[in-house]
Amino acid sequence: MKIKKWSLLSIASVVISVLMSPHASAATDAEIDKMTTYAVILGRATGCGFDVTAASHRVGKWMDQVFPPGSTDQQVYLPIFVDGMAYHAQQQISGKSPDSCSSLRRTFDSMPWP
Repeated sequence: MKIKKWSLLSIASVVISVLMSPHASAATDAEIDKMTTYAVILGRATGCGFDVTAASHRVGKWMDQVFPPGSTDQQVYLPIFVDGMAYHAQQQISGKSPDSCSSLRRTFDSMPWP
């Protein structure tokens, strides 16, 4: 019984310390949706061979504002973003994306990057 109580107290203290951390924040659904959209478009554009340097820098700056370096959100969402980009690039390269590179070019060029 003491082990269970200790485990629950340990878990509670970790959760509280993360929530009380100055680096902790809670990403909104809108921010996560935007991040997902950026990962899809940048990934597919990479798969098409587009130069994504400028757009990636802008998205990177945005992500640093929304998911600050060292924050719990960054630790969670940055790997998801990177994995999402890689996945969508591979899908584009293998022909499994619903978008052609020419239609993606129009989307990429008109994208309101942050």
